[in-house]
Amino acid sequence: MREEIKLQLESLVGSKLNNIGRASNLFWLELGERLSIVRRGRTIELSEYALNIHCSWRITKGNKIVVASRDFYSPSSDWNEVKEDFDWDVQGNNKFDEKVEYFMKSIKEPLIVEKIDSDEIGGLKVFLSKDFTLNVFPDSSEDDEYSEFWRFFTRGKDSFHFIVTGNGIEKDFN
Repeated sequence: MREEIKLQLESLVGSKLNNIGRASNLFWLELGERLSIVRRGRTIELSEYALNIHCSWRITKGNKIVVASRDFYSPSSDWNEVKEDFDWDVQGNNKFDEKVEYFMKSIKEPLIVEKIDSDEIGGLKVFLSKDFTLNVFPDSSEDDEYSEFWRFFTRGKDSFHFIVTGNGIEKDFN
């Protein structure tokens, strides 16, 4: 599995990190060249590559965690328990949203993917410039059809989704 993951993601080496965010508790990254894509009659800007992560992950700089998957479930620093209930899934409410906004604004020039590494159970390391690293580590023993850990895909072109699950690697041709 390790070599197949590295081979599939080697196209990311040299790509710049354009954006990161979330949809509920799915963490996504956009990398590579910017593309104009028409969706539902509207032209939108997206990146060439996408990495969607469903399992535990963290971004580190040196020996410090910058942002991590559990930050989804912690309130942002301006939350006040006296006047409001905490709903982690509302955009802007949680620590992840706060830290990612700060992280993306604080980077003066885009981070570049320098190296990709993996392991035999679907773990992934994306080494970025300026000593940043994205660590993705599957954290479930589930191996049914819903056990997706992460997926990688290229927009445009005749591409497929490269999916790492509890059952191994799957390829979904759209």
